Amino acid sequence: MTRVLLTSAVILTGTVAGSAAAHASSDVRADALKALSASVQSLSARVSPAVVQVLVTGLVTMDEGDRRQTDLVMGRHRSLGSGVVVDRDGYIVTNAHVVEGAKRVQVVLQTPDGRGRTSDAAIVGTTHELDLALLKIDGHDLPFLPFADYKSVRQGQLVFAFGSPQGLRDTVTMGVVSARERQPDDDTPISYIQTDAPINRGNSGGPLVNADGELVGINTFIVSDSGGSQGLGFALPSSLVAMAIPKLRHYGHLHRGRIGVLLQTMTPALAQGLGAVERDWGDRLGRDVR
Repeated sequence: MTRVLLTSAVILTGTVAGSAAAHASSDVRADALKALSASVQSLSARVSPAVVQVLVTGLVTMDEGDRRQTDLVMGRHRSLGSGVVVDRDGYIVTNAHVVEGAKRVQVVLQTPDGRGRTSDAAIVGTTHELDLALLKIDGHDLPFLPFADYKSVRQGQLVFAFGSPQGLRDTVTMGVVSARERQPDDDTPISYIQTDAPINRGNSGGPLVNADGELVGINTFIVSDSGGSQGLGFALPSSLVAMAIPKLRHYGHLHRGRIGVLLQTMTPALAQGLGAVERDWGDRLGRDVR
């Protein structure tokens, strides 16, 4: 009888200890989730004041359904996009396609009361090659985002997309860097950061930031069969954005030297058409030295 009681006591003690350990483990996991949640909230509070909604009004040609007509019918056009303040004196970066054809550009800045403050913006410069536009508003000591070191960007890194998807101002989504360098077009030597952070129409021109609240890239386009986010978003890297801003401020466009040479990817079809053959010999000038 005594042995049975002792055995029962041991089992009961083990059960209680196991339950306490499981409860402690659950508490640790809950604390980790709460810490992550608090970190994201803090990040959002720091970044959001530097993110703006871009309102564009312009004129576009309207399709009247009769291609034989020679008269152009112009119609008023409104579009929405996103942008980010990159300088405390009111310089804002967005996509060139967001402000294309614009007659008037306004930006809505975040305010503590959540209503936002609308300000007229001037287009300082654009580059369709990088799909970037630099805007300027009146202001001093504005909240702005610093640039991240592009060399530190890694696949799997946690990133956050800010902007106004579908016109829903002051929105943040979370994801990871799916690929650090992705070149969609072989004939265009521009690589983008690929991310699975949900990006939709209206996010164009908004910032992709890291966990430190630094600008990793400018959300530029998505690949989608439905028109909505499918986890294939692409952002122009911060290194290219930082390079373009001084040129856009000074020249209004990318001012580069020209040597009259056009680069193009050598594809198998192009090589065959030029009569080029594959070989693994020759000097640095391509001459046969065998």
